[in-house]
Amino acid sequence: MAKRKNDNPIAIYAVASHIGFIVIGPLLVFVIGGTALVEWLEWPDWVNIVFVAMGILTMLAGSFSYLQKLIKLFDNAESGTGTTEVSYDRRDHDYYDDTIKKKRL
Repeated sequence: MAKRKNDNPIAIYAVASHIGFIVIGPLLVFVIGGTALVEWLEWPDWVNIVFVAMGILTMLAGSFSYLQKLIKLFDNAESGTGTTEVSYDRRDHDYYDDTIKKKRL
């Protein structure tokens, strides 16, 4: 059973997949909306480039702020490293052989 709310694998997948919508959404809105406005209002074609640049800037700003929120959400409050509690021991590695030490004793 999950220890904390943010340990649920489905919740983690939902949060991570949301990044895709943050990246694709603004870009599509600005490109499609800008193209429609340029055609409908008969603006010059260079205005499309402005809409694409605005879409890219919005995409970058949204994904950066969302990633900052994710880091705060999954951050380990005690250490501030953003990792879960993992401890390592020399004996955990494959190259460490207990039989040699036991033979010497």
